[in-house]
Amino acid sequence: MSVSQLEYWKEGTPPNAQNDKNEAEGEGAIYLSYNVFLGLSVLGGFLGLDHLYLRSPLTFLAKLAVNFMFFGVWWLYDAMQAIFNREVVQLYGLPIPFLGPKGIGAGVLVNDVPDKKHMRFFTYAMALLFGGMIGLDSFIVGNNELGFLRLIGLITLIFAPISIMEWLYKMFKFFTDTKEVTGEYHEYFGAPPGASLKDKALSRFPFLANLFSPMEWIKNMINTLLGPLIEPLKGTAEAAIRTADSAISTVDHTVELGKMAIDKGSTMVGQIANVVTKAADAVSASSTIIPGAALYQTITPESIGKALGADNKAKAAATTVGGAMLATELNPLSYILVGTIVLIIVLGFSVTFSRAKQYGSEKNDDSPPEPGVSGKPTEKGRTA
Repeated sequence: MSVSQLEYWKEGTPPNAQNDKNEAEGEGAIYLSYNVFLGLSVLGGFLGLDHLYLRSPLTFLAKLAVNFMFFGVWWLYDAMQAIFNREVVQLYGLPIPFLGPKGIGAGVLVNDVPDKKHMRFFTYAMALLFGGMIGLDSFIVGNNELGFLRLIGLITLIFAPISIMEWLYKMFKFFTDTKEVTGEYHEYFGAPPGASLKDKALSRFPFLANLFSPMEWIKNMINTLLGPLIEPLKGTAEAAIRTADSAISTVDHTVELGKMAIDKGSTMVGQIANVVTKAADAVSASSTIIPGAALYQTITPESIGKALGADNKAKAAATTVGGAMLATELNPLSYILVGTIVLIIVLGFSVTFSRAKQYGSEKNDDSPPEPGVSGKPTEKGRTA
């Protein structure tokens, strides 16, 4: 248990409440997966990958060296233990050949369902070993600024030695002081928090702050050098923003005035429509004083029934005699006018008929007389 540091990992990010022994729902990294361990022990045991998964970097180095020197004897030993002694490995961990039980991974494989961060340590180890030269381990734990600087340093070749030295230093710290590495990035590993290398160095040498925060240092330098030039530009930008805000406010006010004008125009249109409607009603009502229209409106039973009301329709029908209306139910003004017209027509026909009768039998020569010849006198004494 001391080799696998089980008590240390129990102080890290705890998993959520487990309702069942075989159910792990948390985000911690206390319990690992036995199936993953078994696969790594059989397939990658020659390279000691199973020990990396069990979070034992020192025995990983030892197993790797022994396998190369003695043709994989430790690989076969651990694979046989993982396949045939599962319960023993789960409770007491892996032993070391010829040295007996050492508690490598003791107690971390007892749950059938591992914690969610159980692969974080192994992933970081692989990134450090095989991609640390390009800063992959820094990207894995979320330190993107340092990873970028290490990658750029390696590409530029001038600072390549610095990047390689950084990678070697990271591996040295990983194998010799694992707790410090996992404590520095405890949120990623699910491990207990600890003082990072940066904090320890700054506590002793505060002037190294720029070394550990190069981006912050560059930002401060830019502010110092370009501050006098940036301030006028900043003031100009703020003035432009205020002008734009004023213009936007003016446009909003203009739009509001336009909306008010449209509303008032709609009100005026409504009033005009009301006036037109009233005028149409007045024209309709005036038809009662037009003789022809009034006459046709008053000579039908339906119109009289409409004028008298629904209850007087029978009375309106009773006033109809042979298709003609009684004078008592008609409009007097209309009949006076009609009577006048009829009287004029009758008098006109009478006068015409009288004159035609008086002069129709006489034979008059209406041709003009010849020059110098007097016309013949007519019966009435007139000269033709």
